[in-house]
Amino acid sequence: MMQLSRRQFLKVSAGTVAVAAIADKALALTALQPVVEVDNPLGEYPDRSWERVYHDQYRYDSSFTWCCSPNDTHACRIRAFVRNGVVMRVEQNYDHQTYEDLYGNRGTFAHNPRMCLKGFTFHRRVYGPYRLKGPLMRKGWKQWMDDGSPELTSDVKRKYKFSSRFLDDMLRVSWDTAFTYVAKGLIVIGTRYSGEAGARRLREQGYAPEMIEMMKGAGVRCFKHRAGMPILGMMGKHANTRFNNCVLPLLDSWIRKVSPDQAQGGRYWNNYTWHGDQDPSQPWWNGTQNCDVDLSDMRFTKLNTSWGKNFVENKMPEAHWKLESMERGARLVVITPEYNPTASRADYWIPVRPETDGALFLGASKIILDENYQDIDFIKGFTDMPLLVRTDTLQYLDPHEVLKDYQIPDFTKSYSGRAQGLTQEQVQRLGGMMVWDLAKGKAVPLHREQVGVHLAQSGIDPALTGTYRIKLLNGREVDGMPIYQLYTIHLQDYDLDTVHQVNRSPKDLIVRWARDCGTVKPAAIHNGEGVCHYFHMTSMGRAAALVMMLTGNIGKFGTGCHTWSGNYKVGIWQAAPWSGAGASVYLGEDPWNLNLRDDVHGKEIKYRK
Repeated sequence: MMQLSRRQFLKVSAGTVAVAAIADKALALTALQPVVEVDNPLGEYPDRSWERVYHDQYRYDSSFTWCCSPNDTHACRIRAFVRNGVVMRVEQNYDHQTYEDLYGNRGTFAHNPRMCLKGFTFHRRVYGPYRLKGPLMRKGWKQWMDDGSPELTSDVKRKYKFSSRFLDDMLRVSWDTAFTYVAKGLIVIGTRYSGEAGARRLREQGYAPEMIEMMKGAGVRCFKHRAGMPILGMMGKHANTRFNNCVLPLLDSWIRKVSPDQAQGGRYWNNYTWHGDQDPSQPWWNGTQNCDVDLSDMRFTKLNTSWGKNFVENKMPEAHWKLESMERGARLVVITPEYNPTASRADYWIPVRPETDGALFLGASKIILDENYQDIDFIKGFTDMPLLVRTDTLQYLDPHEVLKDYQIPDFTKSYSGRAQGLTQEQVQRLGGMMVWDLAKGKAVPLHREQVGVHLAQSGIDPALTGTYRIKLLNGREVDGMPIYQLYTIHLQDYDLDTVHQVNRSPKDLIVRWARDCGTVKPAAIHNGEGVCHYFHMTSMGRAAALVMMLTGNIGKFGTGCHTWSGNYKVGIWQAAPWSGAGASVYLGEDPWNLNLRDDVHGKEIKYRK
């Protein structure tokens, strides 16, 4: 073996490294490719193989469309793209212009795009680690069932954690076990609250006599059903209601041994009455459960007021309508306690203390009346403000009290019966009303179809102000006052200083908004779900609608006082005239024709006659 000193090793190593370096450089020079001259790099590129990486990200085997409902009611139609049996991505389907209702009305391209970040990431939830893939049962509830379902006294509730469910464990069970225990629970509760023994238990638990009477002796009436927001589609809502109205009557028939015509179902509490999502004032002032429009109607609005509604964050699929309002020059106002993203884009934001909104609207109404911004023709023709109210009872003055042999006309073949579906019996229950006719100088009857042009054709000129002495058939004389006059008296309590003291809203903004409502038309208010939960929302919602009624901003394109849902509906609504304080109706120029021009879609809206 040859021995090398350290000095010799270093000399040899240095030479070897040098030769290798020279050889490497020579090989490198021969391996170089000539430079390719490219005049326009955007038009051509010598090697585009790297693009395959990005193209492959969007490659898919198949696709399908579906309605997205993560936890809201928008139900956007979107398209999912599948590769190897897995949804890789989703995007908007851009087909709203193809949607059509039973009457042939189609959607508009303007609805596109319609989707939000919740939908874009929904497939991640489907494949996520926390997705519920089978039934879970509360350990304490299962034990309660196994122990014979003892009466739920305070001690029993504590023992089985009915009063502390959040501390209990959840057990994974099979579907057969889940169905068996649910069936047992239905039988136990339905039996326990049926008959007189059930009524006694309900009385002991503090139920009102009227509620117990409505039970009709059936314990299954204790079951209250409501479809949750994510399942408001065909399967969720229909399956829930069919179970409520089909399965439970069968159970009641078995428990009480009654015939099918006596069997009772459960109680279905929808998103209005149970969950409280929608504005509870709507039935009072417009006669419908919910007043709403196709949100494309926002493009006509010139004064767009969001009340307790954060469009940008909480109405993401529909927020582009708000942006289009801005693009079209609309004035945006936001009324909320917090300065939210929608408020940051508004022309002005009116901060308000929670649950004092009613004072703001009544204060604005007073300013509108004091400064003569009200629309007198609209108020007379389309609201209940001319109707006479007895000052002694605060009830409508009934023509039957004043006119001998008065009969309410038969509406079965006219608009009330033909379009609104009212029977003559229902019309009789609604009763009649009277106004003070300035032309005749006396109280005259007014029926429900004398609205708008039909009121003008009748020759009646109803008074809005004043107090009038009226003689009844029984010989008594009472004072009658138009609802409009009652409002002017009521609003005296809502001067600017008082309103500011109540809700702390800046005085100048209260005045500005009131004047805008009276001068910038068309105007609309859209309220959010949060205010719908206010304890006094019935009063506050009616106060908001009053602002729109006084200024004639009801029933026309770009107007209205609408609650939060605002998804996809026909862009015109009709309400029963005189259906409650501040009731209003708009039926186009010819309510008997019912063919209205829809400038959003560029076509006629046809209604079934």
